[in-house]
Amino acid sequence: MEQSIIKDIRRLYTKSILWTIIMTVITVIISLLVIFGTIERPANYNEKLIQKQSEIMKNHPSKYMKPSEFNKMKRYFEKNDVILNKYSPSGKLIDGSEFSGLFQGKNVIDMFNQIHFYKGYYHLVQPVVINHQIKEIWVYSYQIKSRNTVSRYIIFVFTALSFVSPIVYFILFSRYFINKLYRSIKEPLEELLNASNMIRTKDLEFSLSYNNNNEIGQLTQSFGQMQRELKKSLYENWRKDSEWAVMMSSLSHDLKTPATLIALSTEILNEVDELTPNQQSQVDIINRNITKVNNILKSMGHASNVKDPTLIDNVMSINELIQGLESDIIPLIEKKNIQYKHDLRVNQDLRIPYLKVNRILENLFANAIQYTPENGEIRFFIEEKNNHIHFAVEDSGSGIKRENRDLVFSKHVREDKSRSNSLGNAGLGLFIVKNLVEELNGNIEIVDPLVLSGTRIEFDIPQFRFS
Repeated sequence: MEQSIIKDIRRLYTKSILWTIIMTVITVIISLLVIFGTIERPANYNEKLIQKQSEIMKNHPSKYMKPSEFNKMKRYFEKNDVILNKYSPSGKLIDGSEFSGLFQGKNVIDMFNQIHFYKGYYHLVQPVVINHQIKEIWVYSYQIKSRNTVSRYIIFVFTALSFVSPIVYFILFSRYFINKLYRSIKEPLEELLNASNMIRTKDLEFSLSYNNNNEIGQLTQSFGQMQRELKKSLYENWRKDSEWAVMMSSLSHDLKTPATLIALSTEILNEVDELTPNQQSQVDIINRNITKVNNILKSMGHASNVKDPTLIDNVMSINELIQGLESDIIPLIEKKNIQYKHDLRVNQDLRIPYLKVNRILENLFANAIQYTPENGEIRFFIEEKNNHIHFAVEDSGSGIKRENRDLVFSKHVREDKSRSNSLGNAGLGLFIVKNLVEELNGNIEIVDPLVLSGTRIEFDIPQFRFS
């Protein structure tokens, strides 16, 4: 079946051609009227005009002797390049100033009803006779030449317009109808664009109102179906995450009690002075593994709360965040004799969601401290740019392979399995970090280090939401 938008385009194309034809015909008709109205008059046109009009005036002398009628006729002749003057019976000019010497030195009567040439003009001398008496003499003065009533340039313009008008009209009407089509599809396209942007930000609470039976309408329906499927999928993922969080929380809670009892038992054993070196070694092993278990339980507890929306409500300034964070990590850094520097290019009074950002940085610094050898170095960067706050933690450890950089953000994935297990890491740290960053509508990635030789992890969060 032919697509309806193609039909719309063809209809608009047909309308453009139809209106082009109509307007071209009108333009050609107007041009022809102008052109035919400007046909050159013959050289004797004025002479014939005078003969006709003078005969009328001759037959009605009393009427045209009245000043109003005479002046009316005079204006008529002037429009046709004929000069009408009035003389006395003796040949003296009564009205006007031109050709005053026409009758000078001549017998006036001999000049009646004849054409005389004087000063470049032909002059028809007509006596006005009433009751067998000559009352006045009317003289019609004219030149014999052809003339146009309209400039030749105007004729050229209308002739050219007749040939050019089809192209001009087609362009104008095509543009008009294309703009009309564009306006008709602009609104649904903008609606779909806004919907796609909302989907990108995981906001599925929108509605699509366009329901025409064309390709865009079908696309809108598909978008609506995709929205419903995404809602269903996100709900299912949310349900699974909720179940997973409940499971993590339950496991963490169930394991805390025996872990606490074991820790208390080892503390009691440490107070006993009669332990043999071998027994003390075994107690130390138990202590180290209890520490590992507690680290795992802490990670599991954090992972179960990643989706907690209330955590965003607790905000504080960047300065307060840094002071609290560094008071926790510096003792751990000094224990391994690691050099630590920070570079803060940000307004430290800006307020951010403390709990989530602090948890993110705690995990990043925990990884950096774990994987940085003794006498190594860790750098911490904060920068304000493009309405975002950018954080980066860089260490001088062994680094992460390029092919594993995306994988380390998944659940229970470790870059170095043996090393991670020895430090009590369950592979949840960066997974938790990634989820927390996404909860803040931010982005996180592992990039090549800029200063040191190990790993550099960067993340950013929008500034305006919390300021």
